[in-house]
Amino acid sequence: MASIDVIDSIRIRAEPEQVFNTVADYPGIGRWLPVYRCRLIDAEQLAEGVLVEHRYGYPPFVLSRFTRRVERIVAGSRLEERYVDGDLRGSGVWSFERDGDHTVAAYHCQVTANTRFTRLSFLLLGKRAHSNVYQPLLAALKAHCEASAG
Repeated sequence: MASIDVIDSIRIRAEPEQVFNTVADYPGIGRWLPVYRCRLIDAEQLAEGVLVEHRYGYPPFVLSRFTRRVERIVAGSRLEERYVDGDLRGSGVWSFERDGDHTVAAYHCQVTANTRFTRLSFLLLGKRAHSNVYQPLLAALKAHCEASAG
């Protein structure tokens, strides 16, 4: 099976709690990164055990779809998830650590491809398959948080 284990990260001039809250507001991600849409399934707010549906791309060209279950929340510092349905299977962990007057926001993704398209992407691009999505996401997160903090 094609799989990846990669960490993408960025330094953001904002408090860890602000960056955490921005990421944890999954339905709001589309406001600062329109190509990425999320919705909570059968829940009004994020909590451990909640399922989050993710779509990357613009219809009719949605490049990736998957559902993650929130496994553990450490408010302001960590969000652990499990990919349970769709294109990917495995785990993902967001971390938010203070570094002086910055926050290092990182996403550690350990997944196996679950569809032909994702297997092909992982085989051809390896870790870049993830980074090509998450580096723009992190850059948009940085821009949004720094504009909100300023």
